Amino acid sequence: MRLKPTIVLGRLDNRPESSSRTILQSTSFWIILCYSIFYLATYQYCSHAYSHDPTSFFFDPSKGYQRVYSSKREKQADAFIDSANRAGGQPSSQSSPSICLGVATIARTKEQYIRRTIGSLLEGLTDDQRGSIHLAVFFAQTDPSQHPIYNEPWLKNLANEILQYDVSNETMARLHALEENHHFWNKSMFDYQYLLKKFVDTGSDWIMIVEDDVLAKEGWYIQATDALRDIQMRMKRHEWLYLRLFYTEKLFGWNSEEWPQYLGWSMLAFVVTATTLVISRSYSRRLRKHLSNISIIVVCCLCLPATIVLYFMAGRVSMQPPPSGLHRMEQFGCCSQGLIYPRLIIPRAMDTVKHATNQRYYVDMTLERWANSEGLPRFALVPPLLQHGGSKSSKGSKFDQGANSIWNFAFENYA
Repeated sequence: MRLKPTIVLGRLDNRPESSSRTILQSTSFWIILCYSIFYLATYQYCSHAYSHDPTSFFFDPSKGYQRVYSSKREKQADAFIDSANRAGGQPSSQSSPSICLGVATIARTKEQYIRRTIGSLLEGLTDDQRGSIHLAVFFAQTDPSQHPIYNEPWLKNLANEILQYDVSNETMARLHALEENHHFWNKSMFDYQYLLKKFVDTGSDWIMIVEDDVLAKEGWYIQATDALRDIQMRMKRHEWLYLRLFYTEKLFGWNSEEWPQYLGWSMLAFVVTATTLVISRSYSRRLRKHLSNISIIVVCCLCLPATIVLYFMAGRVSMQPPPSGLHRMEQFGCCSQGLIYPRLIIPRAMDTVKHATNQRYYVDMTLERWANSEGLPRFALVPPLLQHGGSKSSKGSKFDQGANSIWNFAFENYA
């Protein structure tokens, strides 16, 4: 029997398990699988760890706005005011107090936050510390008797001075018109200038202006006075504007003005990663076997960009937190809840506010514009010593939503 010769050219295996086996043996597949598991786990961690960061994609208002430390200070302040209501006598201060503390207040529709403001500022002070403070409460409304706290006993027992408008009839009529027409910008300018003017000739080293809806950290006095001494040593005879006691981190996010810097660092990460992988492969026989060009592309063009995106999603405050302590803060410092000025800068600050009285700016915006033009340094303590506690704006219900969002999230981490 004669057999025909056959030539075997090869075999095409169309079995599905053959292609599956090829995929499972691919380095790129395992890179994508392992990175996906890592990414999902990291994403889940970020959603929990950075829920208190207002600059983060994972920010959760129900967690971020929790009044943890604030609740403690509110209870302490309430107890202090209750005690002051029952006590008698007048507060005493040194003949030349080092700090003039002014609090301007107007009646709000419901809760009067000034009770807790004063209570938290004075609670816990030693006799010497209290004696170094001249506390003045300023009723910034044309009829102060309409303010709910006007006749409360604690006010006369705690305040060294109770101020109200002492102006001409013409000026009083103008102020009344500003109140009736809800011209908050113009009136707040006048009030701030009026309060500064009352303090300029006192001889005190420091002028501290605080809004009537803040809470002070326990021990704020020591930290503030230490910071003021530090600033004096740094600046020597150079002028500076203020020490900021409150700011909100909401303005500390990834700023669009800095996108070239972000792009530059991202490109550098790409170049370093790609170069490292290529050079490592050239020196390692094992890497040459498993790390193909496709695998390098997967790492550099898929895994790395996804990691960079997750980094930015986590939030700047979480990824690049400002270190604790005293720092210069010329940008993104909001708002005017609490500022301490050196006495020597007050006359110039008064002139600045006075000239802007008829403009549609807030006090802090006016002072910041002036400080930028003059190159005046500004300082802040991190974390801040004050928290904004008011959910009802002094400017009326239209501003309540904005008032709710003025918040420092790090303040709540105090023990």
